[in-house]
Amino acid sequence: MPQRCTALTARGTPCKAWAMADTAPPRCAAHGGSHKRPGAPAGNTNALKHGFYAHPHQPLTDIADIINDLAAKQAALSAHIDDALSDADDEAPPHIADLVKLFSLHGQNAARLGRLLRDQRALSGDAADGISGAIAQALDELSTELGTAL
Repeated sequence: MPQRCTALTARGTPCKAWAMADTAPPRCAAHGGSHKRPGAPAGNTNALKHGFYAHPHQPLTDIADIINDLAAKQAALSAHIDDALSDADDEAPPHIADLVKLFSLHGQNAARLGRLLRDQRALSGDAADGISGAIAQALDELSTELGTAL
């Protein structure tokens, strides 16, 4: 004869589910009446810890570290694009949408890398010296050509 589960819910009220057959005390599947082991089946790798995010990470402390990190990632992205294009000859061609995303990301990274290199040069003071030297040389050449002091 079917019985109700004798367990209490989280609220403290009796469970209203039907008990599984041949359980003592009568329990539903949610309260331990199942004959199966609770949890994932043996061999399940859904929660496998792969360690991808656990690599020791050195914080990027200055602009040179950031530039080196981004340049390495840009090189890896370029290699990935090259692989995708070379595999197109062997197998089915890569999806155009995927290639568009890769090239877009490549362009964004290249622009960011260029801005970082420009900023690094500006912060080092090399840019100001180069510009002022170029202006001074241009004024010297103009003064020589015009025959007047500028």
